[in-house]
Amino acid sequence: MREFILRARTAKTSADFDTNNLPAAGRMDSVCASVSNALNIANTLRKDTAIHVVMEGGPEPPKLLSFYGDRLKGMAWDEKSIGEFIKNALAKGKGMEVGEKREFCDGLLVEKKSFEALVKEKIKEGKQVLYLHQEGKDIREAKLHEDIVVVFGDYIGMPRATEGLLDRLGAERVSLGPKMLFAAHCIIVAHNELDRKFG
Repeated sequence: MREFILRARTAKTSADFDTNNLPAAGRMDSVCASVSNALNIANTLRKDTAIHVVMEGGPEPPKLLSFYGDRLKGMAWDEKSIGEFIKNALAKGKGMEVGEKREFCDGLLVEKKSFEALVKEKIKEGKQVLYLHQEGKDIREAKLHEDIVVVFGDYIGMPRATEGLLDRLGAERVSLGPKMLFAAHCIIVAHNELDRKFG
C-alpha cells in the first residue's frame, strides 16, 4: 500500500472549529486539501492509498486521523466536506488515552498516537520510508518500492530532533524538484512519480 504521513503541527485536535473558516483551525484547509489530493482522482478513489494526518495543535495533541482509500465511503471531496468529517471524527476522539484507537466510520480511524510512534511502527512493518526534504536526493534517482510511506511536514516544517530521528531510523531524504511546494501539492507530485514507475 502507498501511504502518506502529514505532520500538521498547528491543526486543531478538538471539534470546536468552523468549517467555513478552515485556515483559522490551525491551517485545517491544508490538511483537507492534502487528504483530497492523496485519495481522490478522476471519477474514483485510490484504493491502494492511505493518508495519516498527525495533528498537534490544541487542546488534545497529538491526534492521528487515518484515511484508507479502499474502505472510505460517504465523504465528498471538497475541503469543507472533508473538514466536516474531520470535525466529527475529532468529536468522537475526545478524551482519548495514549494508544487508544476509535473507528469513526469505514476507512477513517482516530488514534491518540504521536508522529514519531507512527513512523517507528511503519519502519517495524518493513515499509520503505521517504522523507520529503528540499535538500534530499531527487526522487527520480531514488530506488522506490511499491510498499512505501512518504513523510512530510506542513508549512512550519519538521523539528530538528525529528529529522535526526528519521535519519537514525533509515528514512531516505528525497526532493520532488527544485521549487518549494505546498504540502498538498507535494502529494500530487509524489503520486505522479510513483504512478509513472508502478502504474
